[in-house]
Formats: sequence, C-alpha cells, structure tokens
Amino acid sequence: MTRLAAAALLAVTLLASACATTRYAADPALREAAHREAAALLQHVRVWDDPALADYLAGLGRRLSGATLRFHVLRDPSLALFSLPDGQVFVHTGLLAATENEAQLAALLGHEIAHVLNRDALEAGEPRRVRPRLDAGAATSPTAAAIFSLGLPLTARAALRGYGGRREDAADVVGLASLVRGGWDPKEASAIYLRLAAQAPEGAAREVFFFGDRERLGDRIETARVQVATRFAAAAAATDRVTTSAQYERLLLPVVRENADEDIRQGRFELARRQLDRVGAATPDDPRLHLQYGDLDRLAAQRAPSGAGRDAGRARARAAYERAIQLDPGLAEAHRQLGLLWHELGDDARARAELERYLALAPGAADAARIAEYVRELAR
Repeated sequence: MTRLAAAALLAVTLLASACATTRYAADPALREAAHREAAALLQHVRVWDDPALADYLAGLGRRLSGATLRFHVLRDPSLALFSLPDGQVFVHTGLLAATENEAQLAALLGHEIAHVLNRDALEAGEPRRVRPRLDAGAATSPTAAAIFSLGLPLTARAALRGYGGRREDAADVVGLASLVRGGWDPKEASAIYLRLAAQAPEGAAREVFFFGDRERLGDRIETARVQVATRFAAAAAATDRVTTSAQYERLLLPVVRENADEDIRQGRFELARRQLDRVGAATPDDPRLHLQYGDLDRLAAQRAPSGAGRDAGRARARAAYERAIQLDPGLAEAHRQLGLLWHELGDDARARAELERYLALAPGAADAARIAEYVRELAR
C-alpha cells in the first residue's frame, strides 16, 4: 500500500535508483550509511535534552527487546517515531504527547524496534533517492524539512514510507509479542493507533510521517485487533497487566507541556488546549501553565473571525496571565505578556506598568532592549 496522501502533501518525487531492487552488499555498509544519516539529521533538528527521559526510553527498549538502543527525542509536534538500522531510534515530542500511558508508548516502541531486530532495512534493499523539495505545510515539521533538504533515503523510508505491508504487519506481531512479554496490556496497542488516527487530521499538512498516516494506522489497528482477539487473547483478558507507571507520568508531563507550546506557535489551538488541560489536571497551580493558557487565548483571539470572539479570547488571556502572576509575582514573562495584551486592549498605562515590571525582573533578557523601546513609546 503506497503512501499517496503523504506524497501529495509533500509534493516530493522519490526517484528510483538504478539499483533499487538490489540488497546492500553487507550489513556494515548499511549501518555506516545509517550512522551518517543520523549524524546529519541531528545537526538540523532540535533535540529535547532530557537524559532521564532518554534513559527511560532506553529502559523500555531493553524491556521490550533485550537490546540496547540509543534514543533521540526531537522537538517536533508531528506524529513520528522511526528507527535506523544502526539501532538509533528517533521519537517526536508530538508522538510522546499523544500517548496516554506507558503501555501505549511501549506498543509504539515495540513495533518500531521490531524493524531493527527483523533487519527490515537490510531485507528491503537500497532505498530510493530523495529529491530535496518540500511544500510549505509539511515544512512546519523541522524533521521532515531536514530529511528532504539533506536527501536522507534510509531515514525517509523509515520515517515516512515504511517497509511495505508484509514487513509492517510482521512488526505489529513482533511488537505485540514484546509488549505482552514485558507485562503490558496488549489492548493498549489498538487504543494508541486509534488515538493517533483521530489526532492526525488536526495536524493537517505537517502529518507526513508513517504514524501520522490514517491509512497506515488503519492497518495497524486491524492487525492489533485481530492479534489481541486470537494469539494474545489470554494476555488481554488478564487482570495483572501493566498500563502505566509513575515514571511515565513524571517524565512525560513536561514533554506534553512543551509540545503544547509548539502547537500554539503553529496555530493548533484546540490540540494545544487539550495538552494543557492534561498538564493542569496534574499541576493546576503551576504559574507557567497559566502563562501558556494566556498565550494560547491571546493568539487564538488574534485569529478569531468576529469581534465578540476576539473580546472573549482576550478576556480569557487576561485572566490566565493575572492568575500566573498571582501564583508567582516574580514570573517575568507573565508581566511581559500581560503588558503586550494591555497594549492590544488600548490601555497603555497598564501596558507600560507591566512591561516596566518585566524589565525590573529580567533586566538581562534577550528582548530587554526591544521592550525598553516599547516602554519609551508608551510613555510619549
């Protein structure tokens, strides 16, 4: 089954090379090519620098497969998880934020790690060349932009196209077996695929990756349902299966919150709000959470189709910023954002007061000179 939707969104032509049907001559050559592509990719993406999270993911990988793999978390709100044949695994903050529990995350990792263990990249032969051309919508994914601008064929196949129906189905089965062997509830596999399929349309043009493709996800859902109803029925019926862990909840919550910021910047406000609501359920009195709500509502108000919608959004933003300041009067960014909002509302006196407070709290901020100029203009 071809990935026609993703190809159309990307407007990318993948050209078959003269030796596309041949196999790599040796596994070391494939690993070296993968290593080169991974190094190039990592120079052009933003990495989520949390060693504890990387160690946690590596621990899940060992529990699933017994293998030691290297994990990279990328700051990218699109739904992507892919592995290279040298054992490096890349996962986006967007995909991590989409999972609801550890079993769902383990189900996705199990499928992807199966490609490494099954040597699918070697068996599939040399990948097709990638022409470095990307449309504006898909370019909102920094990873996709890097893959196509650098022309990384192994990475493009692993992240975007997959390895074909037969190998993907086999990875589903191997992944489910590892999920059961690790003690997790196999029913969560179909649950996460359903969740990804429901969320993917909200990402629109940016969802160009394998795990953001509803057609591919439909295949995963069907395989999981069949396998859980047959081969893994006993495990699915057991009452001692693991769903989540305290470590998952502790380490994933910051990812969810930061990924919400990425979605706010890209204008996906409802998706961002759901993520913030999830964080708020655990930490309702976090001042930075309310700062984020304020940013969401202020930016959403700017795009509201009616004056009433803009007024309502700005009112919510003001309440959120004021709540953040109430919880932490020293939170400089909340004063800055409230000052900018007061300026939008036409109250320059209040705007100036908040911006002056921001400068007093953060005199060395990168934007201090620019904000100081605003203050001088407001004083005129």
